[in-house]
Amino acid sequence: MITRNKSHEIAVSALYAMLIKIKNNQPIEFSEVVSTISETPYDELPLFLKETLLYSLKHYDEIIKNITPHLKDWKFLRLNLVTQAILIYSYAHYYYIGNVNKAVVINIAVKLAKLYLVEDDYKFINGVLDGALK
Repeated sequence: MITRNKSHEIAVSALYAMLIKIKNNQPIEFSEVVSTISETPYDELPLFLKETLLYSLKHYDEIIKNITPHLKDWKFLRLNLVTQAILIYSYAHYYYIGNVNKAVVINIAVKLAKLYLVEDDYKFINGVLDGALK
């Protein structure tokens, strides 16, 4: 069984892989990407994980549009892909999954940033999400 914490890690890794495909104008085989990253058959993955990733992709442009004003002198597409994945995932988790406290989503994002990014990048993630999540 995949824990909720592990689901967050898988989601960011899968979203990162999908962002690479988007950047290179390649088709995304959603279930294949998620299954490969998680090393779990798609049918056995938690619904929460699949839904959050689907919402992340479905609302990709809207999410970027709503995060961008909170970047302070940065353009979203200039951010590294891991940072993009964490921000998109967190936004989708908060707005499209529902019943999630803003502080909880930011805490998860900070933990993911500490896991995948360099030293103080978690502060950037925290600041952007604090502004973007109402």
